[in-house]
Amino acid sequence: MLKRLLQFIVIYAVIAIAVSAVFLGVDKVCSGTYAPDAADVFKDGETPLELISLRDGHACVLGYYTEGANAGTMYYKIYDTDGKPVARQDFYVADTQVKLSSLLPAEEGFRIVCLCTPWDQTQNTYGAVFGVDGRWQLAETAFFKDGGNEEYSGNFDRFTAADNTGEYYAGIEDGNVTLFDKNGGIALRLPHDLMSRVEDVAVFGDTVLLAGVDTESILGNNFRYALCAAYSLGGSFRWQKALMDNDGTCSALLRAEAGDDGFLLTGRSMAVDNGDGWQNVSKVDELIDDDDPYRFHIGPDSESVNASSLFIVKLSPAGDVTDSAVYTAEGNEYVPAVMQYDYLSESSPLVLTTYHADKERAKLYGVTVLRTDRSLNIAAAHTLTISGDTKFYLTQDITGSGFYFYLTRSGTGQYKLLHFTSMSDAVNHMETVKKLRRVSDYNAVLRQKVPALIVLGFTAMLCVSGAARYRGRQKKK
Repeated sequence: MLKRLLQFIVIYAVIAIAVSAVFLGVDKVCSGTYAPDAADVFKDGETPLELISLRDGHACVLGYYTEGANAGTMYYKIYDTDGKPVARQDFYVADTQVKLSSLLPAEEGFRIVCLCTPWDQTQNTYGAVFGVDGRWQLAETAFFKDGGNEEYSGNFDRFTAADNTGEYYAGIEDGNVTLFDKNGGIALRLPHDLMSRVEDVAVFGDTVLLAGVDTESILGNNFRYALCAAYSLGGSFRWQKALMDNDGTCSALLRAEAGDDGFLLTGRSMAVDNGDGWQNVSKVDELIDDDDPYRFHIGPDSESVNASSLFIVKLSPAGDVTDSAVYTAEGNEYVPAVMQYDYLSESSPLVLTTYHADKERAKLYGVTVLRTDRSLNIAAAHTLTISGDTKFYLTQDITGSGFYFYLTRSGTGQYKLLHFTSMSDAVNHMETVKKLRRVSDYNAVLRQKVPALIVLGFTAMLCVSGAARYRGRQKKK
């Protein structure tokens, strides 16, 4: 009997050790994907907004707090390529709502471009640029305000960096634009004569480009097609150009970037049925939402009503189209959105993404990442599978081949920054994690039931030993 009991204990122990080893290996992979570094403390409901790569091999995650006394305060965290935090800083403007517009990498550090809305609604909104130096400390903060005049109230709807170097910034108020220099001085004011609504501003050399939609009347309440207009830094008009102005089409320019040889414009268009296609300017907001790189596509876009297309145009400073690309619902199952444009990247300056799932609240969703060459041709495409409880952010690193991923698991406080030297490595890693997540989640359930399993195991041993003892007595009789 004692021999049988010992055999049972040994077998039970071997099985437990083997299972534990498997679970430990699985947990190591999963925790390496989700569990943050010990020095990376989760504070007050951190919610990420944007991830960018920096020029010295680091990455920045910027977000805001949703809980506690710091709710509404913004923060940034700097990570190295091993995912270890090297700096963290909170920032805010007293009695003001601060909304992120963009992050602008610099030779040393970076700049945080924001729109500031005072809680006192009698005051105008204005722009702010928080400078971060090469030691990741907050440096000077510049404020950009326009006191206004008869035509300009100075109450901005949007505030944006107008170039890639931080020399110019623009405050946008419907069709009016105030161009600032880096110190907050007003360099130029441009009226809304040509446009119903300006969405973005870019400066290349001595050319200022306004991008948005055309105007039907002096009231500027309606639009039909995308329009851009160029001025000199002195304020003189140079040229204007309509884009995607086909009959039965409604289009809008949503972003303008200054590149290495001119301008890169991105926008959206959709087919319309009502006559010549004039639309209320409020329709632009729907196109902006459609250009969100995190927007999910449930099923093919071609099945959607008024599905939009993405168009990308490269313009010379003189207004000539040098390259263009259009992604339509008819030709693509999912129409991508622009995630990132890095004019310094030699291999893939433009990154497009689309998020897609089979249904709402799916257990898994896909992210397709497309990278283009400088002529807007698709150079590479990869699809990742992500767990449904995971929010996913990515940015191309400065090499143009590697990527930073930032993963957060909803409701767990688990988050992690990962760096991959190639997208192929990233795809392989996420596919492995997808397979192991089931085992890891099952292990988490088992750990909660360990006491019950131990009691059950010893009960089974006692039962076996009791049965063996009973059989022994029967043989003796």
